[in-house]
Amino acid sequence: MIELGKRIHKLRLERGMTLVDLAGNQMTKGMLSMIENGRANPSMESLKFIARQLNCDPHYLLENHTSDELKYLFNQVEEAFHKNNDEQITNLTRGLFDQQLPTSFESARILEIGGRTVVKNDQEQGEMLIERAVAIYEQLSLFSHCVTAKVHVVENRAKKGNYGDALRLLRSIQKKYHEKAAVIDTVVEVEANYVEVVLLFGVGDYKSGKIRLNHLIELSKRKRVFYKMDDIFRIAAFQSLIHNNENDYAYYIKKSEQFAVFSENDRSLAFTLLLQAHYHNQTSKDYEQVLFYLNEFATLLKGEIGSDYYYLEKGKALLGIGQVEDALVELDQFEMPTTISYPLELSILYTADAYKAICLLQLGRVEEASICAARAASNIGPLPRTPYQEFINNTLDMVNKSL
Repeated sequence: MIELGKRIHKLRLERGMTLVDLAGNQMTKGMLSMIENGRANPSMESLKFIARQLNCDPHYLLENHTSDELKYLFNQVEEAFHKNNDEQITNLTRGLFDQQLPTSFESARILEIGGRTVVKNDQEQGEMLIERAVAIYEQLSLFSHCVTAKVHVVENRAKKGNYGDALRLLRSIQKKYHEKAAVIDTVVEVEANYVEVVLLFGVGDYKSGKIRLNHLIELSKRKRVFYKMDDIFRIAAFQSLIHNNENDYAYYIKKSEQFAVFSENDRSLAFTLLLQAHYHNQTSKDYEQVLFYLNEFATLLKGEIGSDYYYLEKGKALLGIGQVEDALVELDQFEMPTTISYPLELSILYTADAYKAICLLQLGRVEEASICAARAASNIGPLPRTPYQEFINNTLDMVNKSL
């Protein structure tokens, strides 16, 4: 970190500031002197404070003679990443990762984005790139960035169903970086805690999962950070349904509606409508209410309803009122999303094949029903026990008895 110290020293002199001026009331003169002489590394919070005092961007202090060419590439890669353009990221970084990159934020971020792209098809290679990014982030004391990058590795393992392995890795990450860093960015902390809740439910530890979920909600409220609130309320509502806690379910639905209104987000509000449709399909069996909420959902999103929950819930409702052929038409339009890794959501979505099996069985298409029921049971088999798993297994037994 010698270059960092030199850069701080140079800027301080250019601005006519003494060590006491720069230290203000948050640092000591001795610590600043050690940082300038390369004998100590500032935390990210200290670095941000120093940057504010010097009226510059923290990334400027961290730059290690990053070339204009690399900065230009960084901007292109970042833009492609925000557009989810994996092909462009691959083309932009082809051959780059075989080179020795400078110790700079730009290098680390390019390595991280490259790793996020590669890991989708090559887990080992993708994780190696992310580890290279983390090594640079650590040298720059960017510990929140370290956590963000490594949590993505955890999420990728979870998507492959390795919930136990992913949970152990996440906890080792949390322990390591909470020891290293005085402060982790709140958004990053929320992300890590959210993933932990997902994984606890993924291994069937609902008691610990609920405790962590309540902690996560309190953390978000206390820090007034509303990141991932849609996902948080969805987990809270689903786990309430699983444990037949209608009071908690009603509370989380209300909170979800309030958040949607507060954020003026139609998709957030639409999510609450889907939740209520699901509740009436599963609990009250008021299928007319289900169809009402689904109609409201489609109207709010102006027909952009996706291809998963809407068709699943509508098919279930039509089956419930005896419109079997119409129900099958809706369920045939259902497509399993590729981005879902949350076990409870997967469990719900896997029931689509079971409901199709019931429709097919009632229409006398027993062989097709058997295929659908067996597929549903196979998909949900590795997931923790839930009412959805019991429903699928019961459906398979019913179909097998009809063969």
